[in-house]
Amino acid sequence: MQEIGNQYPRDNTSDPSGFLKSARLHQSIYRVQVLNLPCGDYGNYLTKEDGEQGRNFYDGFEVFAALRERYPNYSKPLYSNMLRSEHIPFNMFVPLDKDKEYCRKVFADVLNIDIISVDAIKIEYAPLGKEKYLNDNTSFDAYIEYTHNDGAKGVIGIEVKYTQRAYSLIAKSREEIAIKDKNSLYYKVTHNCQLYKPEAIDVLPTDKFRQVWRNHLLGESMLLAGDSKFKHFTSLTLFPLGNSHFIETSKEYIDLLLSNDNKFIALTYEIFFELLSKYCPNDNYKDWIDYLRRRYIVFFD
Repeated sequence: MQEIGNQYPRDNTSDPSGFLKSARLHQSIYRVQVLNLPCGDYGNYLTKEDGEQGRNFYDGFEVFAALRERYPNYSKPLYSNMLRSEHIPFNMFVPLDKDKEYCRKVFADVLNIDIISVDAIKIEYAPLGKEKYLNDNTSFDAYIEYTHNDGAKGVIGIEVKYTQRAYSLIAKSREEIAIKDKNSLYYKVTHNCQLYKPEAIDVLPTDKFRQVWRNHLLGESMLLAGDSKFKHFTSLTLFPLGNSHFIETSKEYIDLLLSNDNKFIALTYEIFFELLSKYCPNDNYKDWIDYLRRRYIVFFD
């Protein structure tokens, strides 16, 4: 039996709720009990060798092949850190790309509309020609193009979180400069999309809301582009129930919107996995859903 390995002593400082600490331990135990692999620096890390073998990814539906195609060179946070969220979109959305009809049923339920078809699923995606949108490096963790029941094209831009909370701006970074410039595209798109209550602009750039706001703006900028084929956009944030930061932030963000007709959806892993089970087409996908639940659902006090 492998050892659980070192746990990070300052997890409770980073996340007083205790979820980060519990999730790190959960990934460490999964590595021991399910993967039976040694650890790296901490219990939630695979060794470089095991990371390069794809052990951080689901063994099926060509998930690791999709990862290697997109990121062929080894990256420790992506290949070996079981706790960080960067790998999760591959595990969750590459299998859905193999059966777009299955994906259509799930997201028709999520949006509560009659989606005609899912036309494309992409991981870590931003539209080309960024100067037409936000002119920065914002991208969607997962991206779904679909045909709406009105015949128009729509997009779901998905941000996948695990233990993350708010983050601070890096001093003198391009993002900080744009956030502080009231004439930047962030503010122009915010004004032009007409989604937000007037007082929202005072809090949207703060650490608590900035990332949700910025990802939402990327999708809205796609609708506003003069040559856009898209008529519908939904910003979806996907996170585990234990991440109290996004539970709270999502509720407060919705209150900043003038209305929320499928403009923003907060979806927990737990509900998402239930929907995956509801429309599960076969045993191969059942095995995958069982993996997702065992891998990412954390029970903690």
